[in-house]
Amino acid sequence: MKPNRIAIIEGDGVGPDLIAQVDKIANSLNSKYNSGIEITKFPYGADYYLKSGISLPPEFVEQLSKNYDVILLGPLGDPRIPNMKNAKEIVLGFRHQLNLFLNIQPVKLYRNWLSSVKDTEVKKTDFLIIKENTEGYAAPLENYINKDKDTELVLHSSVFTRKNVEQFIRGSFEFVKKKERKQISFIDRGTLFPVSHQLWGSVIEDIASEYPDISVNYILINTAIKEIINNPDKYDVILTTSMYGDLLSTLSTVITGGFGLAMSVEVNPNVISLYRIMQSASHKLAGHNIVNPLGAILAFRYILEELSLFTEAEVLDRAIENNFEQHWVTIDIGGIMGTEEIGDYICDFISST
Repeated sequence: MKPNRIAIIEGDGVGPDLIAQVDKIANSLNSKYNSGIEITKFPYGADYYLKSGISLPPEFVEQLSKNYDVILLGPLGDPRIPNMKNAKEIVLGFRHQLNLFLNIQPVKLYRNWLSSVKDTEVKKTDFLIIKENTEGYAAPLENYINKDKDTELVLHSSVFTRKNVEQFIRGSFEFVKKKERKQISFIDRGTLFPVSHQLWGSVIEDIASEYPDISVNYILINTAIKEIINNPDKYDVILTTSMYGDLLSTLSTVITGGFGLAMSVEVNPNVISLYRIMQSASHKLAGHNIVNPLGAILAFRYILEELSLFTEAEVLDRAIENNFEQHWVTIDIGGIMGTEEIGDYICDFISST
């Protein structure tokens, strides 16, 4: 069997605690199925930056697609580094060097009791958020005028290019087709920004004609927020800009169990994909066996699927479902289990299946 090579940056704070669970689950799958999963860890994070002044070597990013199949990035951030400088440089280094123009977040509610919203139903919450990842809010232009004077002014603008919008929309439709989903909802605030809405709408209309099996509708962000809370079953796939995507991404964690269960993947179909654990580095929790590892484990489950390890992905899916069924979860979502115990229970499930 060919090796399935995963490059991992553990990140800061609780990052190593989370990745340790992924590591032992990978070992369990290798033992059970001879899966050929090979994990290589790289040191880039706050400690490396403070010692070297380097966030992410450009040559490392250039070599990734040649030597690895996917990347998994742990949480970043350290109070010793002002303004999250190295964290931004790592994320943006990957994003712009690899042109990762799709940002995809699965939104799934595994059990009703996980949701902070009353009466949210499991069967109603299973959709994707696909946000544009390189322009707009993700690439702002800001200027100070008359700084520190009474006439101080900040100018902030977002830029969209037709070339990039076309790349994003076509990539999104291809992804939706591959996942056999049937409905796309494009979300923006066209009443307030009619020019950008016209650009996006014209591109969507042109490309949608090539995908007759996928329906498209247009929804204002204000309406979408209310509907995601009250009627999430209306949504199959959400397409949106980076600004509204960040807002809806945060909202989705409220209805599915918090950032401890959240993951995303940044994609350019022509290069290696970047999977991200979305919870914060939470330095005060590091090493105390209390942080929720299920977001990291869910990211690994999607990695298995990308690597065409479908049996392993399905078994890990059932193991995760079993944890929820038994209420074997961490304190942040109402359980009493530790980080290590969650990983151990999943490994035991894999071994006994």
